[in-house]
Amino acid sequence: MMPAGLRRVRSFALAAAASLMALLGATAAPASAQEYPQRAVRVLVSFPAGGTTDILARLVSEHLARRLNQPFVVENRAGAGTVIAAQALVRAPADGHTLLVTTGTTTSFMPLLHSNPGYTPEQITGVAMLGCSPLALDVPANSPFRSVADLVAFGRANQNRLNAATQGAGAISHLVAELLASSTGLTFTPVHFAGSAPGLNATVAGQVDFYFDGVSTSAPLIQAGRIRGLAVTSERRMPNLPDVPTMTELGFPAVTACAWYGVLAHSGTPAPVVALLNREINSIIQEPALRERLTRDGAEPTPMGVAELNRFMAEDREKWRRVVAPLNIRMD
Repeated sequence: MMPAGLRRVRSFALAAAASLMALLGATAAPASAQEYPQRAVRVLVSFPAGGTTDILARLVSEHLARRLNQPFVVENRAGAGTVIAAQALVRAPADGHTLLVTTGTTTSFMPLLHSNPGYTPEQITGVAMLGCSPLALDVPANSPFRSVADLVAFGRANQNRLNAATQGAGAISHLVAELLASSTGLTFTPVHFAGSAPGLNATVAGQVDFYFDGVSTSAPLIQAGRIRGLAVTSERRMPNLPDVPTMTELGFPAVTACAWYGVLAHSGTPAPVVALLNREINSIIQEPALRERLTRDGAEPTPMGVAELNRFMAEDREKWRRVVAPLNIRMD
């Protein structure tokens, strides 16, 4: 049996060690929202400066800095289809002092297209959804296809006779075209371009048969009559294209999709910190500057709670898994 004095010394030592560990833990990661942020917050952006994701990140960061009394410093970490920024996020301490503003590519596409992107979806938690930007199904102005039904009927009857522009293999424009094919039996040959503009130019020139492009870039050309918009992939008609029906209206409810923008964090970030950021950002995206920017890009502000956002992210990834897996699309 251990002597009483030694037991007291051991108990004191264990208590002291526990206190020290708790102190170190509190220093490493805020235990409550009241302790956050303790210093400047890095806001990683997965795209270069000047694009929609970057502009949204800077607007949100400015508002957060004013509300939470610490700098929120934007750091562009573009490259590898958002993989570089995501890797930086999961390598950073899980204390809420590193955030990532990105698109659904990070959690919905890259884990499916790469055997090892350097992170897993389980290492990332959603913080706040900023908005969803649907796509328009475009055809050339002189196209014989006057409706989605026309396009689908031709694509079913003529094996791989249709050509579809994409923003690159595995990009959302490519995968939405594949979603249309898998849900209707249409067949097509993808023509991969490097970005949105070349695909739009090819559509205007009549060099491809159809193209799923962002509503914000398609709308001016549709309005000018330089291309024809057959449908949009949103659940409701878009304000800047009120005469273009949704895929659901036309009888293709499976072909709904959006390019979404969100704020993410390391999955180990304390729940009170994530909840605080979620409340603040959901409030911020209702402010005029953010709403105007999202609307200009054909997106709708989409506030969600943390649990709802993580559920959305998981469901979105599974939706695209069903498209990607049979095609064996790889970017390794």
